[in-house]
Order: sequence, then C-alpha cells, then structure tokens
Amino acid sequence: MTVAAAAVLAGVVVPAGLASETFAAGAKAGVCKSSLEGTYCGYYSGSAYTDRGDAGAKVKEIQALLIQHHGYAVGPKGVDGYFGAGTESAVKRLQRGHGLKADGIVSAKTWDRLRGEPLDR
Repeated sequence: MTVAAAAVLAGVVVPAGLASETFAAGAKAGVCKSSLEGTYCGYYSGSAYTDRGDAGAKVKEIQALLIQHHGYAVGPKGVDGYFGAGTESAVKRLQRGHGLKADGIVSAKTWDRLRGEPLDR
C-alpha cells in the first residue's frame, strides 16, 4: 500500500486529485468512506453516464452510495450491480431532493450529489 493510500484510509487529507484514485485502489468494496473529494464505496471511482439496464461496478457504487450514504432503499436485493426499477426510483428521489431533473439517469451532476453530503430527510 502506498503512503497516499494509507493516508486516505486513515482519514488524512491528501492533495486534490490523488484522494479518489488512491481510495479506489485501496478501499474495501462496499465500505463507504468520505474524503475532501467526496464519498466512495470502493466499487467505482468514476462518473460515467449510468441508467436503467446498466450493470457492474459503477451500478454497485451508485447503490452503495444510495443505501449507506443517503439512506435510500434500492430494492430487496440491495447492492446487486443491476440498475433496475428500485435503483431508478431511489436515484429519482435523490435528484428531486437536490433540485435536479428527476430523470433517474446518473450523469455528472447526479454523481456529484451521490458523493456529496446527504440531505437532512
């Protein structure tokens, strides 16, 4: 493990741009951690366009952020990596709460809100 990765895992401030890369490399999947760069759950550190029907690590990251960081339910299977109706509904609720267009699509603005501070609900 690099010194930067250890610093991120220990909650120490790391230079901008380095935190998200080292966190993604050193994080245990499914454990959400916050830094100055935002909150990451160890599945995916990018911000690619994601919507219903998608599957994989980026969907797991979205689901983990929705459940663990924001307190939204995504369906009975939880973090399963499939962007279905439950995940879409939770994304729309998050978008409405943050004043975004509630279209259920996770684009750059929605990723920012997912990784940012949760709303008081």
